Amino acid sequence: MRVRHLLRHLQEADPDAVVLYLPQYGEMTDAEEVLNVAVIAEPWACERHYAAEGKTTDVHHPAEHGLSIGWQAATDRQWRERVVILSADSGAGTSEAGG
Repeated sequence: MRVRHLLRHLQEADPDAVVLYLPQYGEMTDAEEVLNVAVIAEPWACERHYAAEGKTTDVHHPAEHGLSIGWQAATDRQWRERVVILSADSGAGTSEAGG
């Protein structure tokens, strides 16, 4: 999702509503409040890994960390993109300056 899409979805939201995050395949009771928003200054790497059966997996990480485990140069793709991180953590592990 891009920031512009998120902002469009939030246009009609009550500004005092609590923002919750629901993990993939989670039950409604697994939702946690978003406590931190980090606008990362440096572009991150996004890798798209392609499996033999056609499934793709995207992996995002700080670009300076190099390639992820499982990277296959012959089939996988990588590019840089800006990221915003929403977290249920109160701030540990993210920063607005770097990543």
